[in-house]
Amino acid sequence: MGSRSCDRHRGFLGTPGVSCSQQLFLLLVALQQFCSVWAFSTCKTLDMDLMKRKRIEAIRGQILSKLKLPKPPEVEDSESQILTEEIMALYNSTLEVIREMVAEEPKETIHEEYYAKQVHRFMMIPIDNESYGDLYKKDSQNVYFGFEIEPIRKVLSDPNLLYRAELRMQASGHGQEQRLELYQQKDHSGNDSTWYYLQGLSLKVKSEKEWLSFDVTNVLRLWLASRDELGRFRLSTHCSCDGRRNDLTIQIEGTTIKRGDQGPLIGKSKQRPYLWIMATTPERADSSSHKRRKRAAPDADFCSSQSPEAKNCCVRRFYIDFRKDLKWKWIYEPKGYYANFCMGPCPYLWSADTQYSKVLALYNVHNPSASAAPCCVPDELEPLGIVYYVGRQAKVEQLSNMIVKSCRCS
Repeated sequence: MGSRSCDRHRGFLGTPGVSCSQQLFLLLVALQQFCSVWAFSTCKTLDMDLMKRKRIEAIRGQILSKLKLPKPPEVEDSESQILTEEIMALYNSTLEVIREMVAEEPKETIHEEYYAKQVHRFMMIPIDNESYGDLYKKDSQNVYFGFEIEPIRKVLSDPNLLYRAELRMQASGHGQEQRLELYQQKDHSGNDSTWYYLQGLSLKVKSEKEWLSFDVTNVLRLWLASRDELGRFRLSTHCSCDGRRNDLTIQIEGTTIKRGDQGPLIGKSKQRPYLWIMATTPERADSSSHKRRKRAAPDADFCSSQSPEAKNCCVRRFYIDFRKDLKWKWIYEPKGYYANFCMGPCPYLWSADTQYSKVLALYNVHNPSASAAPCCVPDELEPLGIVYYVGRQAKVEQLSNMIVKSCRCS
């Protein structure tokens, strides 16, 4: 007789002494094991564009839901409306409260406390430098501080090594109490520069010179992660609710151009404002630094392509522009924010021959749309403060859990 697909001497798998039905059963078992492991090796993968579109729609629903709005308010172009000083003061205070809530760093480990940290000082660009121009000259209510970022990058090639940064300046006054506000320049596009409130300080400076300091650690991380050549701060007097902005009653050493023979000395003054930076050296950085890396600023590079973690679950930076992405004109401040999202596979550590694998394989058969493997989900979220319009009325709100800061497999 001619050959058959399965004869009594040799099955179609070529295994002597094993019947065709037995071989078919073994093949199905092997195929089931292979498919089951493949099925729950990771969550369903999404392409980046699809993930961003889903994130935009989720944020659209989140904001409306948190504000209890059935639909976006119909308002005139908010850019043409001017906020009252009372609203701006309330908004700045809200930002300050949020910053205080999230600024607490994890307590240092014994390892971090033990090793010394390098300290660096970077002087402010002299005020007679052309980079200040007419736009950033000191006036009766504002003082500007410019810094070159490239020299800082040469010392701190990795923003994650930054431990602490302070803007320090020497001040003198006449004993009058005054509230000052520090701002960071976010947009360097000429006259359309945008300033973001950082923190406020109420003080009474006497005639004796004393040092003032502001924590600008997160700002420095942003600078180091950007491609900007210059970074600027602005120190301004507080604008009261009645619309009045008082003149500065203090003098900041090194921010006034002196005439005559003293002019050339101002560029070499050791009392100019400066950035005081404390950093961990790469040799001393260990796994504990990853805990700090998780708390970096929203627009820092959370998942460096050089790190092994980048291939797995991690935070992906994603900026939402309210006008461009959501087509909304009713949110006045901020213009947008880094919402971020979590993406990446979660390594599956169980082998295919364990009881867990068999249970999960069965679960996957009955729930094909669900993931039996750990998924990459947000671990740490931060709030967002906004100023928005309903009709002609401006309101200030704090929206909880709007900014993804870190991710985990769950």
